Amino acid sequence: MESSTQQPLRILMPELYQYIIEYLEEQHNIHSYDIQVFGMKQKGGLQLSFAFGEDYSHQEKKTFSLEQFHNKEKDIKPFIEEFGEKCKETMIADYYKMMKM
Repeated sequence: MESSTQQPLRILMPELYQYIIEYLEEQHNIHSYDIQVFGMKQKGGLQLSFAFGEDYSHQEKKTFSLEQFHNKEKDIKPFIEEFGEKCKETMIADYYKMMKM
């Protein structure tokens, strides 16, 4: 696999997108409209890119090997958990900034 452009993860890997969205909704009350998730094929893996916060101005990226996608619970879930916490904190901070205006 060669490097390519980013594509929405819900098109590139719909099962993984659904797994991420369901986990974030259940654990952090973060919904599909709160984030944007993209994937970019790379040699031997896939880079996940999450955009979140006001105007989707914050980003988190991580590259996973194809092997890691087969063991989501062990290899991908910890990253999603960490991302969920960062996203929640950012959304709360953005909310308080908006309330001060």
